Amino acid sequence: MSLLPIFGLIAAAFLNHQYLNILGNSAEQILSKNYKSIRAAQDMRKSFDDSRTLLLDPLSAGKPLKIISGQIIEDIASNLMVCEMNITEKGELELIDRLHQLFDKYKILREEQSGSGQVWDNRFLSITTEVINNIDDLVVLNEKAMERAEHQTRILADQAQANAAFLFGVVIAAMIGLNYFFSYRIARPIMVLAHQLSKTREGSGIYPKISLKSNDEIGFLARSFNQLFNRLEQYDNNRDYIISQEKEKVRRSEEAKGKFIADISHQLKTPMTSLSMSLGLLKSRGEKLGIEKRDKLLLTAYNDCKRLNVLINELVDISRLEIMSMPRPKETLDIKMVVDESLSPLIDQAEKKGVQIKKEIPEKIPRLTIDSFRFPWVITNLVGNALRYTSTGGLITLKIFQKGSRVYFQCKDTGDGIKPEVLPRIFDRFTQFSERGKSGTIGLGLAIVKDIIDQHGGDITVQSTPGKGTEFTFWVPGIKESKDEESIDH
Repeated sequence: MSLLPIFGLIAAAFLNHQYLNILGNSAEQILSKNYKSIRAAQDMRKSFDDSRTLLLDPLSAGKPLKIISGQIIEDIASNLMVCEMNITEKGELELIDRLHQLFDKYKILREEQSGSGQVWDNRFLSITTEVINNIDDLVVLNEKAMERAEHQTRILADQAQANAAFLFGVVIAAMIGLNYFFSYRIARPIMVLAHQLSKTREGSGIYPKISLKSNDEIGFLARSFNQLFNRLEQYDNNRDYIISQEKEKVRRSEEAKGKFIADISHQLKTPMTSLSMSLGLLKSRGEKLGIEKRDKLLLTAYNDCKRLNVLINELVDISRLEIMSMPRPKETLDIKMVVDESLSPLIDQAEKKGVQIKKEIPEKIPRLTIDSFRFPWVITNLVGNALRYTSTGGLITLKIFQKGSRVYFQCKDTGDGIKPEVLPRIFDRFTQFSERGKSGTIGLGLAIVKDIIDQHGGDITVQSTPGKGTEFTFWVPGIKESKDEESIDH
């Protein structure tokens, strides 16, 4: 639509050019005929002037007419025909007819006098004089016609120029009007959109519903804003619930921390007090005590040291959590080798407790790009927890398999299981799924496992039935065989 003024301007310029071109051609044709008539008339006048000169020349007096060249007669006839063929003005035809009559008399008189051998008389002079006068009238008539044509052409040219200026002005005005119309048509939806968006107040929770229904870019933008506002409104509706959940999570974490501090203080104080008493008795009265009494005190001190060792290991887990946020480089390793090295310290414990650890690892399991320092903690913690809560005669199965581009790990035991109410927060810090007196832990192992798996881009889930056992399943991204070979070469 915005191109219409341009096309109109081009059409107006073309029509004006055509009009001027036709006008110019017409004027040129008229002036050309006038010019030919004037030129032919002037040539005729010259011919008659030459004949008069011969008549009036004293040296030529008394000479016969045949001395005058017959070429003059032919030239006069030819020029008279040219004048007749280029008649354009009113009255020109009558002058041409009169010239024909005089020219006929001129030829008759010439033949009569040439045949009788008489000399020129006053009749010949009178005819030539009248012919010259008519020729002059013909020239004047065509000259005036040329002047009128030139004047008329100038008037028409000025008019054409004025028309062109008018058309140009109309087209320019139309262009300005259409541009304003289309600009307003384009800008109005934007102004409406901006006005409706300006109604949104930060923190108010009230979002506008933009009512633009056009199918152009502005309509698409309006629909996008409506979708955004709908999502924001949904988020605001769920915000209270999310905030309450986060508050509850923080509250539980604070309670767990408080309980942890109280428990760790008690757990450290109790074995330390018992150990101090046992060692004090052995030191002060060791020689007076019997062998059975000394052995009992030594066994008590040994058990207290074991309890302290468990607590110290848990404190080491806390330090692990503190450094977990720092990224470490990854290496492409054989997962069988990693599993064997991770389980090696647990094999002896399992044999002493009478628990079987079974590995199910396919021969063609792909190599994995993992953190060689932290990833073994996952295997050790999961199998260690299973060993801690599995009674004598139980079974712990570690299964590895590939599914798509992921490598899955399953650690399944036949132990005590986990209470259903504990499962939703099993991976939170300081969460315990057994009595502390039995586990001797402070609930950080699974939180460490979850953080490590997250760092590897994987995920972990748990299923458990109290009294029947627990199954932890996690996965990490695998790598293509070609990438394995490339990493080995490097």
